[in-house]
Amino acid sequence: MKVKKIIIAEVTLILATVLIFRSAWLLLDKVFFMNKVFILWASLILGIIAAVFALNYIIKKQSII
Repeated sequence: MKVKKIIIAEVTLILATVLIFRSAWLLLDKVFFMNKVFILWASLILGIIAAVFALNYIIKKQSII
């Protein structure tokens, strides 16, 4: 029974994440300065840097377990 509840919670989390991502995407389209090429490149680079640091941290913590 516990496993079923965890699976339901994980599926709910995935669906909620999709809704949050879609809403953030559409809201950023409404912001006037987010349509400039420089800002798009800057946000892409910042996102890549944040993802690399987060994945690096996760990989290091996984090796401990």
